[in-house]
Amino acid sequence: MAAPSSTLPPARSTPSRRLSTKHTLWLFMAIASLFVFITTDLFIAFDYPLYHAYRLVIIHDRALLIPHALFASAAFIAGPIQFSSRLRARHLQLHRILGRVYVFSVLAAATFAFFIELGRDDFAGVIVQISLWILCTLAAFITARNRQIAVHRQWMIRSYALTFTFIVNRLLNLWPRFENMPGPHFAWWDAYVCILMLVGCDLAFNRRELTHRRA
Repeated sequence: MAAPSSTLPPARSTPSRRLSTKHTLWLFMAIASLFVFITTDLFIAFDYPLYHAYRLVIIHDRALLIPHALFASAAFIAGPIQFSSRLRARHLQLHRILGRVYVFSVLAAATFAFFIELGRDDFAGVIVQISLWILCTLAAFITARNRQIAVHRQWMIRSYALTFTFIVNRLLNLWPRFENMPGPHFAWWDAYVCILMLVGCDLAFNRRELTHRRA
């Protein structure tokens, strides 16, 4: 009879710091989204006095705004699912389908946003946002088609960061001075936030190069 092996079973690997950071980030994004839904969407639905003027604009633009909101929401929901490593490993075809849904939703939402703002005094600022959103999304799609997976993931992160600016720019809605900002100023604020989000993504991608000296 063979002697019992003294080899201990392999210890369970502890979650990496990167994984923990990712989960923390998704938790923050979920809380921020819930906060915006409660303090903006519900307040608009119940005609909160602070948002009354904005509510009138929404009612006026509803023919274009409703499909814009539906497509933007589809992109907002599909995005986080795309970052699941487990989904990609187990259901690659579903990952690809959702990727196409995300790309189509972004392009459709951006198109409706273009027509909503066409001819308005905040059009220039909105065009900056739309252009960056479309370019990053198309870059993510093309690099995926070319099987440049690492680069595709970076462009997808940039694209979804721009998708998430809808939440970021509404975290301050309860501040009257921010809410009453003139349309052109708010549009350029959105554009600046988009640029800052892209810079933040690239700083994160290169954090090792920024924090470690090459031997």
